[in-house]
Amino acid sequence: MSEQNMKIVRRLLEEVWTQGNLGLLSELVAENAVSHPMPNFGALNGPEEYKHFIAVYKGAFHDMEFSIEDQFASGDKVATRWTTRVTDEAGAAVQDTQTGEQLSIDGTTITHHDDSGKIIGEWASWDTGALLQSAAAPQIFEQLSISV
Repeated sequence: MSEQNMKIVRRLLEEVWTQGNLGLLSELVAENAVSHPMPNFGALNGPEEYKHFIAVYKGAFHDMEFSIEDQFASGDKVATRWTTRVTDEAGAAVQDTQTGEQLSIDGTTITHHDDSGKIIGEWASWDTGALLQSAAAPQIFEQLSISV
């Protein structure tokens, strides 16, 4: 079961977040799932609210690509350390003044899975400071009703 659950998380990051296949969410996330995808943001309930959250980010950042750095499972939980690289909404790379590279965000997500492997709980912690440096931050915060 642990391998199946890790595959579900890989599909979420690769097929949904990276490739933009939002229709796949109902296959990976249970209707009664509660997700906490962003520190201090609150909860998302079910795949539809999660779909909106992803759509906001995909609309603001183009060329979003997730890489899984580490992943392990224990029982019905999976821990995944990931990195995403993005381009800002204008289509130009958000430059890091030290490296000259696109904006890179590191994070860790812990998911809880039901007996079928669907995600029923998710808790993410990631470098929100990198997001605050991007030109897309005001658009994202407005669409998600976040006050900074």
